[in-house]
Amino acid sequence: MKRNLWYGLLVILAIALTMPVTAQNPEQKSPPAFELDNASGLTDQKPDMHGSQSFGMRPKMRPGMPSDGKSPRGPMSPEMQKQINQRNSIMATAEAHKQLSQVYEKQGKIDDAAGELKKILALIESENTQGMDPKQQNQILRGKLIPVYHEIARLYLQNKRTSDAEAIINEGIKKLGDDDPAAVSRLLLHLGEIYKNSDQLDKAADNYKHIIEMNQKVLDQK
Repeated sequence: MKRNLWYGLLVILAIALTMPVTAQNPEQKSPPAFELDNASGLTDQKPDMHGSQSFGMRPKMRPGMPSDGKSPRGPMSPEMQKQINQRNSIMATAEAHKQLSQVYEKQGKIDDAAGELKKILALIESENTQGMDPKQQNQILRGKLIPVYHEIARLYLQNKRTSDAEAIINEGIKKLGDDDPAAVSRLLLHLGEIYKNSDQLDKAADNYKHIIEMNQKVLDQK
């Protein structure tokens, strides 16, 4: 009985030794637990007030753009490097104005706080957008200016300065013009809230009617 058992074990061992061993292909690697999606071009920037990112002053890295400041086709031209340096200086200065505004607000210096935000408006308008399509340039400009006007108005309203808030929003509306009703409507809606909350109901109603009529013209276009 024991001899038969021992013989059976030897047979099993022999079979095992003669079976081919499948080598693992070193090129075949298990898939990673996750992969980063660089195609989106997203950054880790934190949103600021009203969902903007440093009032839209901070650029996103584009896919394929190396971190050493050189394009894939070779080093940047001196002119392009100069534009990048100027843009970075504008962003740094705008961020400093924003932080200083917050300090003044905490100190109760509302005029000084608003003044720092108004300096950001001037910086945005001074940004070099040379070579851009004019339509795209205006769109980018509006996207950066609008959140700052909202923030200045918030600062005034928080301190019961309704007339100042109304004035700064109207300034923004005049600055943007009427070639983009959807963009201007963002400021007009804010103006309507100011009128409504200060019991200027007739002005509020006229303001909302103006928004409806202005956008209806766009909807009616064929």
